[in-house]
Amino acid sequence: MNIENLINKLKSGEISVTDYTKETLEKIKKNEHNAYISYNEEDALKRAEYLDNKLKNGEELGKLFGLPIAVKDNISYKNMKMTCASKMLEDFTPIYNATVVENLLNEDAIVIAKTNMDEFAMGASSKTSYFGAVKNNLDITKTPGGSSSGSAVAVSNDDVLVALGTDTGGSVRGPASYTNIIGYKPTYSLMSRYGVVSMANTLDQVGLFAQNIDDLRLFANITSSPDKNDMTAVLDPYDYTKDDYDFNGKNIAVISTDSILYNGIEDAVKEDYKLALERLKDLGANLVEIELKYAIYANPVYNIVMSSEVSSNMSRFDGVRYGHQTEGYKDLAELYIKSRSEGFGEEVQRRIALGTMYLSADDDQRIYKKGLKLRTLIKEELEELFENYDLIVTPTTTNLPPDLDEETQKDPLSDFKADGFNVIVNLAGMCGLSVPVKEGISGSIQFIGNRFDDNKVINAAEKFLGEAK
Repeated sequence: MNIENLINKLKSGEISVTDYTKETLEKIKKNEHNAYISYNEEDALKRAEYLDNKLKNGEELGKLFGLPIAVKDNISYKNMKMTCASKMLEDFTPIYNATVVENLLNEDAIVIAKTNMDEFAMGASSKTSYFGAVKNNLDITKTPGGSSSGSAVAVSNDDVLVALGTDTGGSVRGPASYTNIIGYKPTYSLMSRYGVVSMANTLDQVGLFAQNIDDLRLFANITSSPDKNDMTAVLDPYDYTKDDYDFNGKNIAVISTDSILYNGIEDAVKEDYKLALERLKDLGANLVEIELKYAIYANPVYNIVMSSEVSSNMSRFDGVRYGHQTEGYKDLAELYIKSRSEGFGEEVQRRIALGTMYLSADDDQRIYKKGLKLRTLIKEELEELFENYDLIVTPTTTNLPPDLDEETQKDPLSDFKADGFNVIVNLAGMCGLSVPVKEGISGSIQFIGNRFDDNKVINAAEKFLGEAK
């Protein structure tokens, strides 16, 4: 079932919104993958009843009428807790809705549950969550990736048709690849970040999960919007227009899997990538192998920029205004130290420490400044590339989902090693879309487009997937 079919059934009265909401809540209650942190049954059923009455009274109905949507637990919805999967915010309930949530509610959607995630979106496996790791629904011994783990599993497991996540360095596209669904990271600014807990302001973007392109396109059209509350949001609406993308004669940039940029790529991913490239050739694409001079530095640069922004953003969680507060302390300094030490997990503390070091005035922020220069070079190299190529195609991740019980390395860059080609998209503020190559646990490919080429990326992926069928 897709969104259009479901909403037609709801609008015709074939299924009541209340009954469908109850059915979805039962799936969530029975979920065995630890994909959810919270749900508000009373709120969901109250809204469902309101929508059923709206239909009965002949009122105008929204484009997402009665559609249950799962939302990552770092996105604000005032009728549910927002924990960011952290002890620090274990009992926190926001007082306003994120703009992306408000956009969905305005079209008569229902926020059905808040999904599990890596703590404060810091991680790529969900294992940093205070509420425990999420299990991959395709194989419960595997990780579903992160940090938007629960949202990916919610869609892949057919609990909901679409879900909201956030993507700072692959946190939507990675989990989409590991759970064999579609994951979309929009151009920076297309989705308002108002009401989304910031991890790294210049990298964060709300992302979307879906099972098919038509659902993704509708979901994106409604979620995206200008926003006076977000100074980084677009000034004009972006129209996600369906178009028949023609690969014939298009120059598509690809990177040989023998490149140093794919250091450690797994054989299964390599084979699925080759399969995808053959499919693109059959569609008429002109595939050209390229080398990226600066992409080899993407993960270290990401770590520097992200950790520095994390250090600044996490300073607001001090145990005074809101969040976890320690029980015993002698003075204000001890209150801060103990509250933050108890409230934050190890990975969050590590990134705060790294960012604080990178921003140290004693070192004149030398590492941070070099990181910013390299970020500019990565962005400019990609922009020059798009002068001659329509799209870039890469594997989404360089590995298949790792085992859940695999030891997490202490290397602070270990979480990012599979996401090199996801990271460059965020560093440059561009758009990326992960789509499956075949069914089940397997490699996925990512279509990367220049800023505001989101339509091109989505339509190209639709053509690719149509050929796959």
